[in-house]
Amino acid sequence: MDCWICGDKAETREHRVKASDLRKRFGHVNQNSPIYLHSNAERNVNVPGIKSDKLTYTALLCARCNNELTQAHDRAWSVMSDYLDAHPPQVGSVIDLEQVFPGRVGPSMLAVHLYFAKAFGCMIAQGRVPIDLRPFAHAIRGEQPHDRLFLALWANPTNDVGQSDLEAAHDKLFGRVAFATWFHFTGSAAINVMYAEPGECREGLLHAWHPRSGETHLVVANAA
Repeated sequence: MDCWICGDKAETREHRVKASDLRKRFGHVNQNSPIYLHSNAERNVNVPGIKSDKLTYTALLCARCNNELTQAHDRAWSVMSDYLDAHPPQVGSVIDLEQVFPGRVGPSMLAVHLYFAKAFGCMIAQGRVPIDLRPFAHAIRGEQPHDRLFLALWANPTNDVGQSDLEAAHDKLFGRVAFATWFHFTGSAAINVMYAEPGECREGLLHAWHPRSGETHLVVANAA
């Protein structure tokens, strides 16, 4: 299979949730102290280690795209994830992004946006979801926003860590996905990741953030 970002040979597996986020929540995971994976398809799947293939996508990316090209995006998300762990979001609260990325909100939040563009792209490629991957790849390679990708911050009172299944609404006239949504759970917070075609007016988009908005605050409007 070819890397969906650049077209070279795909040879690396991307974690569905960053290994560092898993370690923060679960510590040292091994066969004697496993974690358990739940999905719509299966429950209580034994996972004997953070590097288990059960926690990754299949090989969808080349080494360069999964490491060098997107390393800054991974680091930006790690900074934000650490901040959210230290300052758990509460429904109705507002996160000042200047506190997360002092003096660098714009480029750092663009990197967070692109971190989720990579995650979403892997989800699309893995599940053969009828959403065009080319704009995702173009955004990542060009260090620019994906116009149809939005993020919203939710509180996560269950403290779960993981990734929800993707839910998609299809445009019956054109046979394509018009709106898609999924959640990235990281302990105290949940990031609602959304793809929306122009003209979509979904409730989840009400407090969504996009790099082009210029907003330096995130409103925590819901609890997962």
